[in-house]
Amino acid sequence: MIKECKHCGDVFRLDAIAKKSVGGKINECPDCVVELKTETAVRYTGLELEDTGSFMINRHATVEDREKYMHELKNGVDLSK
Repeated sequence: MIKECKHCGDVFRLDAIAKKSVGGKINECPDCVVELKTETAVRYTGLELEDTGSFMINRHATVEDREKYMHELKNGVDLSK
């Protein structure tokens, strides 16, 4: 689906990887979302703790924090402590 940005007038695709990664409202292009910092969604990750059978949910302030957390998790860093 093609949309026109309400801020700059550029045309962008809603299904583009850039749009999906930055979020923002449906009528905001990825560049404007980043520049104007209009993304307000809280980023969460969930992790099942194998030794206890429980589930841990983490809230991340930024997309970068979430990506760093996921990168460390995939590389075997114990983040449950």
